[in-house]
Amino acid sequence: MLKPVEAAIARSSMVIGGLVLLAMMLQVVVDVFMRALIGAGFPATPDLVGKYYMVAVSVLPLALTEVKRRHIEATIFTQGLSGRALAAVHLFGFAVFGGVLAVLLQGSAGEAMRQTARGAYIEAGTIRFVTWPSYWILPVSFGLALLVIAIRILEVLTGRFTDGHHDPLDQLQALEEDA
Repeated sequence: MLKPVEAAIARSSMVIGGLVLLAMMLQVVVDVFMRALIGAGFPATPDLVGKYYMVAVSVLPLALTEVKRRHIEATIFTQGLSGRALAAVHLFGFAVFGGVLAVLLQGSAGEAMRQTARGAYIEAGTIRFVTWPSYWILPVSFGLALLVIAIRILEVLTGRFTDGHHDPLDQLQALEEDA
């Protein structure tokens, strides 16, 4: 029922993240090339990389990591659990993560609104470099992750949540066997 929503979040996160990485790579290459060739780089490259690209690359995949269930988990205490006990642990973990995301979403959205209202910018040489749109990357990322966590909580409550065993060593061995 909610798998299409998860798929759309995962797909959009991957596409946007890939485009951001590509844009950052191209801009840095152009900047280095211009510095070597004409002695002056692309205007505001450090500001653009620091305010936009790195923020997006750092937090945008947050929802994707939960869709793919690739967050770090300490399962040593829960690997022997099953049934209701395991569901309760999952529900507690998702609720705590959801609470943290809600606080982060509220705080970052408030800051994004303040920066938008004042038209935040920085002086980059002789140009005004607008930075207020970059403040919206965090609330969008936290909001997407919170949506995925809400789906997880609903899945646990309805008994539809299944969590497969993720062992990186097993995955590595499978890759070696395929090679």
